[in-house]
Amino acid sequence: MGKAEFIERAFTPDAKIKFVDAGELREWTRDEFAKRFEKPTQDEYRRVRRVERLDVTGTAASAVLTLNYPQVQFTDHISLLKIGGQWKIVGKIFSAERRDVGQEALKTTQERSLPFEPRKIVGNIYYVGANLISSFLIVTPAGNILLDTGPSQMLPQVAANIEKLGFKLQDVKVLLNSHAHDDHCGGFAEIKRRTGATLIASKLGGDLMMQGGKGDFYWGDDAKYEPVIPDRIVSDGERVEIGGVSLTAHLTPGHTKGCTSWSMRVHEDGKNYDVLFLCGLTVSPYKLTNNDKYPNIVEDERSTLQRLGGMHADVLLAPHGFYFDLEGKVARQQVGAPNPFVDPDELGRHVSEMKKDFEEALQAQEKQR
Repeated sequence: MGKAEFIERAFTPDAKIKFVDAGELREWTRDEFAKRFEKPTQDEYRRVRRVERLDVTGTAASAVLTLNYPQVQFTDHISLLKIGGQWKIVGKIFSAERRDVGQEALKTTQERSLPFEPRKIVGNIYYVGANLISSFLIVTPAGNILLDTGPSQMLPQVAANIEKLGFKLQDVKVLLNSHAHDDHCGGFAEIKRRTGATLIASKLGGDLMMQGGKGDFYWGDDAKYEPVIPDRIVSDGERVEIGGVSLTAHLTPGHTKGCTSWSMRVHEDGKNYDVLFLCGLTVSPYKLTNNDKYPNIVEDERSTLQRLGGMHADVLLAPHGFYFDLEGKVARQQVGAPNPFVDPDELGRHVSEMKKDFEEALQAQEKQR
């Protein structure tokens, strides 16, 4: 935590903090450094600190820490001694690299929004998204369901993919969402205008949509989109039904507060398959401890991982193609061959991988108060 009292407790009185500024060596005393943290920062909830390496020999130790802030990333190299039974920082050197989280996110979204050939996944479920940002069309006799649209700039591609498969955008009657980030629901407002579809979301997901993504506990206001008001709010276990198709909402918070996974059953070639549209489990980039904007993120993530670990899915789908090996499975799709999207063990493997990722990130971050 960036607080003056913590700095004074952690450093010895004669500790020096050294760095290079404009090619020149600069130096602060402990007290000069502590004064920089006398007032709380407005973006503390976005400041993620991690211990990348720690080497201990007897009463001496060295550590490397990264401090990811919205506009700069610091790398700290600190020296410690165990004095009177307590570890104290006796010196620190650091480097700083300027960054712009908003621009980084925009670049990532563009790289993940490249054209991708639409296709049938299983039963009445079709992929109409981009190379790495998903959008799913679920076809029913009474009108279709669109789960996620991607960001607004991806809409022409989604619309074209729907038409290419022989369906019409105007036949979309229901909009569902995995989570209310720009790269998954940024196109909702425009789709609603064009189709009149009913937008259904969780309470907390809907709250973020109405703010256009502003005030997110991780992105702040850096990933905003056109605000949109849901037509219906769903609770955990509630069903959405249309044309004989039923999807069940599963609130799986962690990646976002309103994260919603959806399950349904499809029929293909004489067999029934349970399908899970996973919301997302990634939390490792977030501030997991001492986060005033999302104080129960650790409890939510653990609960979600436990819950999903006990679920069954023959087909796992997700908001990003890399979570369910979209490109690899598409490469293995062949007429008459087993459907590569059917993999009853995939959900369990994915949950185990994400649990490991979460626990490692939590261990690397600062301790809870």
